[in-house]
Amino acid sequence: MMEPQKEHILLVESDPQISDAIAQQILRPLGYQVDVIESASLVFKDIYTISPDLIITNLHLPEISGKDLMIALTAQGIDIPVIVITPKGHESDALQAFRLGATNFLTYPIREAEVVSVVEDTITRIRKRNELDNYSHQLDHVNAEIEQRIHDYAEIFSIGKLVPSSASQQSLYDKLIYAAVQITRADSAWLLILELTPGKFILRACSDNEGHLQSMLHLPYENSLSALVAASSQAVSIHGDSVKRFNLDQVESVMVVPIKHEQKVIGMIAVERKIPQPFNSNQKNLLEMIADYATILIDNFSRFQNLEQKLIHLQQMCIYSTIDSDLINDLLFQIGVELQTRVNHLVENIESLSNLVGRKLNRKQTETVNAIQEDANILINIANSTVNFQQSEKNRKLEKTDLNKIVRDVVTHYQTIAQVDRIIIQLELPPQPTFVAVYASQIIKVIEGLLSNALKHSPPKAQITIRLEKKDSCAIMTVTDQGEGINDKLVESIFEERTSRDRGHVKRFGGIGISLPMMKEIISAHRGKISIDSGNGKGFIVYISLPL
Repeated sequence: MMEPQKEHILLVESDPQISDAIAQQILRPLGYQVDVIESASLVFKDIYTISPDLIITNLHLPEISGKDLMIALTAQGIDIPVIVITPKGHESDALQAFRLGATNFLTYPIREAEVVSVVEDTITRIRKRNELDNYSHQLDHVNAEIEQRIHDYAEIFSIGKLVPSSASQQSLYDKLIYAAVQITRADSAWLLILELTPGKFILRACSDNEGHLQSMLHLPYENSLSALVAASSQAVSIHGDSVKRFNLDQVESVMVVPIKHEQKVIGMIAVERKIPQPFNSNQKNLLEMIADYATILIDNFSRFQNLEQKLIHLQQMCIYSTIDSDLINDLLFQIGVELQTRVNHLVENIESLSNLVGRKLNRKQTETVNAIQEDANILINIANSTVNFQQSEKNRKLEKTDLNKIVRDVVTHYQTIAQVDRIIIQLELPPQPTFVAVYASQIIKVIEGLLSNALKHSPPKAQITIRLEKKDSCAIMTVTDQGEGINDKLVESIFEERTSRDRGHVKRFGGIGISLPMMKEIISAHRGKISIDSGNGKGFIVYISLPL
């Protein structure tokens, strides 16, 4: 096995005896390459050709001294270790040389042991310095690679932040192409996406400095290489002469990676170079990562489009539903108004009939007329309730409302109905307003429904009590009647049925009241609570709380 070649030494010495002793008798036998120059002025002529690892120079040279040589080397940026030679007894000259950058020194008369020791020690330090420089260069190279990897991964991960939308689909494709070029150090790239309707791959994006692909954007595109990838579902990377059989213009190296969804090729992304430098395995792995991201993004975009279509459909259905609701409300309003008019005419005609001068009705006729009048009054109340409800629906909005006033107005409206059977409505309100943030029209319907049910199921001459108080940041309302009540086992399920409480056939009209389940829905929507306490023969108590 051959020994490694030793360092190259340049000896600058004008005394032949000293140069012969150092070069010929000591260093060359040890395996060092030694070149001898007699004058310092000749050093700069040959130093770049010789390219020494170490310079040994006498400080006392004719014309240009060794010190001047060291100053000139430093001025020209030549960083080569220097050993100086000085006569014994002139060690102070060596000290000055150290200040100029000398590494070590020798004295003459020359002693072999001293030369070997000083040179070997200096060479050892040179080798260690070279090793450190190599390690430093390697570390710089590794750091550069790590920084590049970080940049590449950051470029790839930035793709994952893209949000699919109809406006950003093209920017998504462009971002994929840009990232592919960056991480593979390619000159250009292109992206194909499979369109199901024509069943062909469409060129959706390209980074093409020459522009020969730009004219084919958004059109079907295929070459023999893309057909190979589509058929094999495998990545392909070729360079040099292998590229020529695929007829790719001005391309010397190309890599194509499939974009797959459920093992089917739905697209592909390709990168190209104008020089025959192959893409390495790391670049292939990174491009495959981009292809995986592309699969997710394209799938998400498809899902997003489907959701958008469903949202548009739901919005349209909501519009249709709103129109239907408005039509129903308008129709009910017109029916209520028409009913009011017709029933009022009916009442007027009945009154005219009963007040005919000179004509008396028998008992049966009188009872019939009174019954018709009573039914007519009920119809008027129904018509009034319908019209009032439709008008309140038009003004529905969440607002700060005095619950005292709402309760008082509802009770005033129902007093006429209560007087028919001499039912007393007792109202207990706090002295100060009770403000709540509600849809007033909905809360009015709840109170009307409670009072309507209480009137329908209360016996004649009974009492209904409505109490309103403030407690723990809530408005608490209690409606109590003296009706028959219901079985306490049915109380828990009463809010689940879309009917009023059933306590037998009720002929008495108590107004148009919504059902208890509807009341619960309204109160819950206002962040309130509703509950019932009842029992057979115990009457019916409803508790409602609303946040103040």
